[in-house]
Amino acid sequence: MTRSRLLAATLLCGLIPLSAQASEGGGSVYLQGTFNDFAVAMPLPPGVYLRNDLIRYEAEINARPLGGRADAGLEQTLWLNMVKLSWVTDWQVLGGRYSAAMVLPVVLDVDVDARLQGPGFATFGNGDSGGMGDPYLIPFQVNWQSGRHNTALALGVSVPVGRYDRDDKVNLGRHYWALDPNVSYSWLHEKGWELSGTAGLLFNARNPETDYRTGNEFHLDWLAAYHPAATHAFGVAGYWYHQTTDDDGDIPAFLDQGFRGRGYGLGPAFMTTLQVGEQQLSLIGKWLHDLDSERRMEGDLLMLSVALAL
Repeated sequence: MTRSRLLAATLLCGLIPLSAQASEGGGSVYLQGTFNDFAVAMPLPPGVYLRNDLIRYEAEINARPLGGRADAGLEQTLWLNMVKLSWVTDWQVLGGRYSAAMVLPVVLDVDVDARLQGPGFATFGNGDSGGMGDPYLIPFQVNWQSGRHNTALALGVSVPVGRYDRDDKVNLGRHYWALDPNVSYSWLHEKGWELSGTAGLLFNARNPETDYRTGNEFHLDWLAAYHPAATHAFGVAGYWYHQTTDDDGDIPAFLDQGFRGRGYGLGPAFMTTLQVGEQQLSLIGKWLHDLDSERRMEGDLLMLSVALAL
C-alpha cells in the first residue's frame, strides 16, 4: 500500500447529534474532532475505503431549550460507533478527483444523569439508550493536489431518519435536514511536518415537530503533526465552533435569546500502521478536551479509529 493510502484512508464525516448536548437541545450535526484527520485533503487512489470510529464522549450541559420547553440540563456518557464507506473514482472534475461517501452512526449506549428539576423546567423521559442515528451522506467531494498542497471541497447532507420524540431527553436523530458545505486543506512537508484543517458551515432546516430552527453553525477542525516515518505520526488536534445566527423557536425567557453556542478545545492525536496478514490498517487515536463551551456540551472526547482500503 502506498504512503498516500496509509495517510489518507480517511473521509470527512458527520456525527449524529448528542441530543443530550447551542442549537436545539444544545446539540448539533457537528461533533468536535470528527471532521478532520491526518492528511485529510490528500487525494486517494481510486478504490473503496472503509473506516470505523469508536467514540466515547463524557460531558455535561446546563439549562437548554428542548422540545419547545426548558430542560434543566444533564451529565452524560455516550458510546458511539460510526461506519464510513468512501468511493474514490478516477473521474476528473475541475481538474480534481471525484469521490463520494456515507457515514452510518450507531449509538451503542448513553448513560444520562439529569439535573434536578425546578420551577419553569419541564419533565422529559429518558428516551432510547441505543440505535441508529441520522446518516451523513457526502454525494460530492473533489480533491486536488499541487506539490505539498492538498485541497478538497465537499458537500455533506444529514438525513433525518434516526428515532426522535420531543418528550425525551435522549434522541437518536435531530429530526431535520442539514447541509454542510466544507473545505479541507493539508500541507505535507518532505521532512514529515503536516498541517491539516477542515472548515464548514452548517445550514439547518426547521424541526417540524417542535417548529424550532437551529441557527447556522461554523466549525473548524485542525491538526498539527509530525511524521517521523511513513507508517506513524503524532501531533495535536483541535477545534473551534461558533454559531453564526440565532436559533428561531420557543426559547424560555430566562435563557439567552438566540441561544447561540460556541466552544473550542484541543488534545493529542496519533496514527500508526499495522500489518495484519496481507492487509495494512491505519490506527488513529484522538483525545479532545473542551477548554471552553457555552450553550453546548462540555467534556472529553476519546476516539479510536481503524481505516483500510478494501
